[in-house]
Amino acid sequence: MPERSTIATTFNVGDWTIEPAANRMSHLDQEVHLEPKVMRVLIYLVERQGEVVSRHDLETRIWSGVIVTDDAVTNAVIKLRKALGDNARNPRYIETIAKTGYRLIAETSAVETVTGKQQPGSGGRLERLWRKTLISALGLLLGGSVLWWATAPEETQIPIADRVVDNAPVIAVMPLENLSADPEQEYFANGITEDLITDLSKLAGLRVVARNSSFAYKDSGETAAEIGSQLHARYLLMGSVRKDGKQLRINIRLTDTKDGSNRWAERYDRKATDIFRLQDEITNNVVSVLQVELSTKERQRLLKNYATDFEAYDLFLQGLDHSGRGSGEDSVLAKEYFGKAIAIAPKFARAYASLALTHTRDVFRDRGNSSDASLAMAESLVSKARQLDNSLPQVHFVSAEIAMYRGNYAAALDHVSRAIEFKPSYADGYGLLAWILHWAGRPADGLQAIDKAFELNPRVPGIYYLVKGALRYELDEIAEATQLLETAVEMNPNNHVVRFFLAAVYAAGENIDEARWQVDEILVLNPDFTLAH
Repeated sequence: MPERSTIATTFNVGDWTIEPAANRMSHLDQEVHLEPKVMRVLIYLVERQGEVVSRHDLETRIWSGVIVTDDAVTNAVIKLRKALGDNARNPRYIETIAKTGYRLIAETSAVETVTGKQQPGSGGRLERLWRKTLISALGLLLGGSVLWWATAPEETQIPIADRVVDNAPVIAVMPLENLSADPEQEYFANGITEDLITDLSKLAGLRVVARNSSFAYKDSGETAAEIGSQLHARYLLMGSVRKDGKQLRINIRLTDTKDGSNRWAERYDRKATDIFRLQDEITNNVVSVLQVELSTKERQRLLKNYATDFEAYDLFLQGLDHSGRGSGEDSVLAKEYFGKAIAIAPKFARAYASLALTHTRDVFRDRGNSSDASLAMAESLVSKARQLDNSLPQVHFVSAEIAMYRGNYAAALDHVSRAIEFKPSYADGYGLLAWILHWAGRPADGLQAIDKAFELNPRVPGIYYLVKGALRYELDEIAEATQLLETAVEMNPNNHVVRFFLAAVYAAGENIDEARWQVDEILVLNPDFTLAH
């Protein structure tokens, strides 16, 4: 029997091999995952093998500092017996002592133990995993199963190193002004802006400010110098769009924020169907003026080969507009527009990828279909997109999300690495990389990635604060995590996932009242929310 105050990294209970750090137990070809609290109950019983352990002892040890009902202990033991294949009436593992508690009657043996202060990389990791059960206050109030952290292969390569060349010029593409007679054509001007950001972000010789940051200055009235200073951008690409039936007029200028001078300016009067060639010209002119060197692969990536039909492209831009708004109603409309674009242009790879993204966002926001159904739909769509154009960063971004949700962190890291390879200034790509590394149990690497996302997206979105807060939490840096997650909640008060992590951090800091308050807010926002999600 393992000694008390000893944590066994691997031990046997009867016919089962127990691996606490992985919350896993196995026997022959059978493998069972336990909730962290259930694993802790098993370890406590093993430490006192043959002794009667009272319910009070279990509550005090496993649910320390939290008031729980009898159901908490009972349910944990029921789950443990089910996992072991035990029977309460004829027990082989856990015996119930009437009106007292429980006793582990199975034989135990230690396979490998760590005594004393715990050796690096073993017990310390286990203790962190236990803390990440989000304290029993969350389990008590929310019910359902709990999250556990898995570890991705340590040798998995991740694109932490900055792929943008040293001293690369920093440029922000500002929202093009809509000068069309119809104000509802705003989506078109925004879409052209977003495409220019995407095109320039594919170049390692430029550092491009993320869309979220540049669009924050839409109609702000601030000067180029002020915007440049706040976004740390030397150059601003600015202008206007007028769409009149089948005709387009685009005015564009590249402004040096240091002295306010225009480095280049042009007016284009073209047919609407020339929009793809026109975007190429603008991008190439920026590259030429700023003397950015392009590789052969980068020149190929700049070619507009994802759509040839203007009507499909126009529908696609309307889908992007609704997708960016974030509401459930807008998500439905985005799906409709992307679907219409695909119906007109069945080889429109980016439309498939964007439609897939609406489904992965449904998973994150816990709306629409079940998570499994949404992931299956996203997987089917992105598979089609990958067949059409495997070089699109959006394709690998969505593929990384799907793999992450399925717990395949090695595949997720591979896909997000490809996304960043194809789009070096991919702020959200680095943000997703950090999120995957969090779930993969690699928080130190994750911090490097999220810091890169912060750099590329100076007007930091709330989701980045969530990711960075979760990483600090994983590193047991509770004060820093609390500050980051409080900021995230201020920016996203209706996002229950953000509040979920803040509740966990409050609980880890023994601020139970605040944790309970956040749980109440979660259930107001989404009464059906469970830890299983």
